[in-house]
Amino acid sequence: MVVVVTVVAVAAGVVTIAWVRRTASPWPAMAGTPYEIPVRSDGCPVIEERRQFVDAHGPLVPPGATEVLLCTTPTALPVQRPGVAHPPRQRVLRAGAADFAALLNRLPNRNDAWRQWQRRHSGWWPDAAPEPMGEACPLIGYSHEHSFVLRYPDRPPVPLIYTCGGQAGGLTSGTRTRMDYTKPHLVDEFLSRFQQQ
Repeated sequence: MVVVVTVVAVAAGVVTIAWVRRTASPWPAMAGTPYEIPVRSDGCPVIEERRQFVDAHGPLVPPGATEVLLCTTPTALPVQRPGVAHPPRQRVLRAGAADFAALLNRLPNRNDAWRQWQRRHSGWWPDAAPEPMGEACPLIGYSHEHSFVLRYPDRPPVPLIYTCGGQAGGLTSGTRTRMDYTKPHLVDEFLSRFQQQ
């Protein structure tokens, strides 16, 4: 009887340890060296070919934005359907800019985004973490890359770019990165608000 109880206790301990390891944060909360995202003369961010993953605690952007600029930049893969015009290169959201900044600050970091995915999609046993979120990019070609610039009355603008191009991966300020894996994606949310203003 003692042997059975011991075996059950050891098995339960092993399962508990494995469960805790599977559900623990798989990536460090602090990552990379912060960098500045330059802004072109037209007011849009310069989108580098290779983006370094960075993250730190705190909000993605300062609160109180008065304007949000959506920049749409054509890529080397211009897949344009006949009769369909290119989207405007710049659109400015003024009504509700502060609310959009608050929405950006509610985006999860990659550990929280992974935990949310695990809760929704794993069965009785949590899935193992994939390659680092926001760093390993899907092999998808996009016809346009999107970026944002938040403007403030009392501070310099804050540019945001996607870590994987198009609107995939994380959205980074060069200091922090947050995951845009919810629906609607931020670009779609921006366009919806832009049409309503």
